[in-house]
Formats: sequence, structure tokens, C-alpha cells
Amino acid sequence: MNEKVNIVTDQFTILIAERNPHVRNFLRRELAAEGYRVDLASNGREVLRMLDTNKAPDLLILDLEIPHLSGVEILKQLQDREPSLPVVVHTFLTDYADYPAVQKAAAFVEKTGNNIDKLKAVILDVLAKAYPRRRCQHKLKAVKSTVFDPANRRTVPS
Repeated sequence: MNEKVNIVTDQFTILIAERNPHVRNFLRRELAAEGYRVDLASNGREVLRMLDTNKAPDLLILDLEIPHLSGVEILKQLQDREPSLPVVVHTFLTDYADYPAVQKAAAFVEKTGNNIDKLKAVILDVLAKAYPRRRCQHKLKAVKSTVFDPANRRTVPS
């Protein structure tokens, strides 16, 4: 397997908005181990509060089924508050593919068993595209991964 290695010049901050505390903490551990600074939100209100009071993260990983304010509503509000914030939608359901706010997300990764390598690859790709002048420090095994393409309503190679 090939390895992709990038040189660090800046640390990225990722906000994980996930309803399940086990998944939320698993993602925190995995992404922190990759060198990311990680903030956590357990509901939609926390996401918006964190965006209002803290320095905005570089990336939001969003579970669309998050409580107290739906992921779709968060995406709509982000269009006004933080339009340049890249969002990776990470959820079980693909029923949201037709929602315009979801189609504007940087990526859609469907939760399927053990897809952490796929999620890490998508995160690295999204950050590289969103912040071309910054570099990542992450050593990531190249994996053949797929992402959900909302426009075509199917999973495609990334």
C-alpha cells in the first residue's frame, strides 16, 4: 500500500458534531492521533454556539441526525454564518441527498462499519482543496475509498 506524507506547517482544527458519544470519542481519538486539533459537539445548538464564540474550525464533520437542531438546519445556517467552512457530512442515511444544503457540503461519507480510513482520506482531500496554501502533517495510508455523490445519488470512487 502506498503512503501519502505531507509536511506540516499548520495544525488544522476539526469540529466533530456527532450524536453518538461512542462514535464522537472514537473520531476524536483517531483524528487527534493524526495530528488534528479536535473540538466536539453533541447537538446542533452546541455547533452554532461554538461557531459564535470560538475561532471557527477549519472543517466540520456533521452527523445529519444530530439532536436539538438538525444537521440540515445547521447546513442552512452555515451558508449565512460561515459559507467558506468545509463540511463533511458523516451519517448513516442517504435520504438527505436531495436537500440543496446537503448537496453543497464538501463531501458525504456514509457511515458503514469500519470506514475510518475512508473518512480520514476524505478529510485530508477536503482540507487540501479548501486550504491549498496550508499543508497537512498527516501520514495516511492510501486507501481506495468511495464517497456518496449527492448529485447522482450513488456511491462513487473518491
